[in-house]
Amino acid sequence: MFNNRVQSTFSFYLRETGQQNNPYNLRFFWPDSSAFPNCKNWGSDGFGVITNQKSIFVFGYTDQALENGVYDLLQRKFGFEYYQAEAVQVPSKLPKTFAYDKYESIPAFNYREVFYGETRRSGFADWHKLTSGASPGTFENHPGWGLWVHTLHRLLPPEQYFEAHPEYYALRNGVRLKDQVCLSNPDVFDIVCVNLGNEIAKNPKAKYWSVSQMDNYNYCQCSACHHTDSLENSQAGTMLRFVNEVAKRFPEQIISTLAYQYTRSAPVVTKPEDNVNIMLCTIEENRAKSLRGTSFEKDLSNWAALTHNILIWDYVINFSHMVMPFPNWPTLQENLLMFQEYGVQMLFEQGYNAPSSEMQPLRAYLLSKWAWDPTRDPTKLIYDFTNYFYGPAGPIVREVMAAQIKDLQNSNKALTLYEPPITHIGGYLAPANLKWALNMYEKAKNLEGMTSAQITRIEMAEQSIRYALIEVGKSPLAGPDWYFNNNQLFYNQLLTDFTKIALKNGPKLLHEIKLSPIEYKEITLKFWNEAQVQHLAKKQAIRYLTLPSKNYSDGLSSSDTTTWVQTSSLNDGLRSTLEYQRGWQGWQGQDANLSIQLAKPYIIDSVRIHYLANNQSWIMGPSELMVKGATVHTNPFETVQKNPFVNEMQNNGSYPLVVTSFPVEPIQTLQILIGNPGPLPKWRGVAGDGWLFIDEIEIYGHEK
Repeated sequence: MFNNRVQSTFSFYLRETGQQNNPYNLRFFWPDSSAFPNCKNWGSDGFGVITNQKSIFVFGYTDQALENGVYDLLQRKFGFEYYQAEAVQVPSKLPKTFAYDKYESIPAFNYREVFYGETRRSGFADWHKLTSGASPGTFENHPGWGLWVHTLHRLLPPEQYFEAHPEYYALRNGVRLKDQVCLSNPDVFDIVCVNLGNEIAKNPKAKYWSVSQMDNYNYCQCSACHHTDSLENSQAGTMLRFVNEVAKRFPEQIISTLAYQYTRSAPVVTKPEDNVNIMLCTIEENRAKSLRGTSFEKDLSNWAALTHNILIWDYVINFSHMVMPFPNWPTLQENLLMFQEYGVQMLFEQGYNAPSSEMQPLRAYLLSKWAWDPTRDPTKLIYDFTNYFYGPAGPIVREVMAAQIKDLQNSNKALTLYEPPITHIGGYLAPANLKWALNMYEKAKNLEGMTSAQITRIEMAEQSIRYALIEVGKSPLAGPDWYFNNNQLFYNQLLTDFTKIALKNGPKLLHEIKLSPIEYKEITLKFWNEAQVQHLAKKQAIRYLTLPSKNYSDGLSSSDTTTWVQTSSLNDGLRSTLEYQRGWQGWQGQDANLSIQLAKPYIIDSVRIHYLANNQSWIMGPSELMVKGATVHTNPFETVQKNPFVNEMQNNGSYPLVVTSFPVEPIQTLQILIGNPGPLPKWRGVAGDGWLFIDEIEIYGHEK
């Protein structure tokens, strides 16, 4: 039955060339060790091919292997290539005969999942021999997996157990939190095994079952867990010991667990059971450089010394700004080669699970080719893809890619997974570089011979440039290209074009879980309308009595606590975006204490600040806003507004805090104290001082 189906597939593609009849003798065989001495290493996916005249013989142990062989020879011998669902290269004619040839092909990784919307489209996984061809397009479902990751809350639901048994969950700062599970509790083990058994009964054909931590750092610090982790020199100690015992309960399944964030380092005592899979994640690493020589390679080496049953979870895009240019191109192949050298068996490359993120067709194509064979020549792969996919504009696309790579490397800055475009405003995302790329793409669309499909593809490549320009143009660091330097018409048109194209062709989301193009347009227009503010303290003298932390201090030094300065992002008349890396000043473990001297005395109506909330990054709201001083009549005053949300879990965002009670007398100098939030609250699950981030300090009033 399978042979008939593959024969039909083979004949179908031959007819695409205009050949009505299939003139070739295609036959399938069990591997012959005399013809292929290495066939014992083929596994379930590897195959061999022999061609002779018009006869084609495909050898493999499984139906999947035979299918892989057919798609391979369509590419290798006939000249087909699948670049994208709407870009399949069909040869103009078929070869009349074949010279005798014999070859075999064995995948570098037994499991090959490239997690992109493109790879879920019709035919992609077949042509590129991916494991994920039959997988639904959701993040939770993967071929062969019953449970994917972050599963302990599913196996021990806190809404069911926490109230009656808080001891089942992580002890942090002396309190029990729902965030993670206490793996030393014997009752936890029994309940998890019962619930896992129930899950397996619902899906008995699934091979892999994840028993893994939740997506936060709040591992249990109880005496038993801490003791085990100390012996193992890693929080992976308690996790692996727990998972090993689960694996013994379910010897017919493979129990997978994460080596992720706090469990990334391998334990020094315990080894994984034979049916335990380690899912090792690269989330912390710099994407501008190869992983060779990094702490990740050290962790990989240590895990590989314990087991080769490793799945690498590799991240290849910016998940907070999925459409921004992300020139990690040289590292993609380098890292896969390293994974292969350490004997890694399984590969999960995480992009975005819907079409239209930045340069997705090319990324999906390259990663899929290298998932089977990471030695494939990158220059040829990129050349072939860009020439076919973009037509006459292929050289321009390659030139833009090369420039971005060069500018990133010259900047010597890290490329990370959640940073905003403004981080690279001094490098590859400098406005001049982006405008050059924009002009190059505009030129590309007008080249002779461009088809409408190729023009649309250039438009999609151009989306990343539009987005990055809009984002960096929000900052005064853009200099002459700043939005407010008479560039409003340019940026408004850029935003209009970006939104129009996004609604038609994508991207549909700009962040991995939120922010549609319409929402982005509304947020951007709101920012442009509200970013500039006129108030009495704008560009007036300011003196810092406590300095912000070094990375968020406008370059201030200790001498600035005794002098008045005229330049500060706290009173430059500009409100910032929600990216704390630029435009905000930050203090940790201390109050923000400063004085502002107005140009002349005013009756003060209000003092307003904006503070940032981002509890995942330890950024909490202040405890209070206090303003004090003396009027010109030497009458002292002090007024305070407490923050009702201090140490509360606020949604990420910017929030105002306003003081309005002032004497009805002129005031020229105001001392402003913004109370730090203190130690992180117990619910945050970690010990440490919260960060206080402040934007513009706005003073409003009138003359007497």
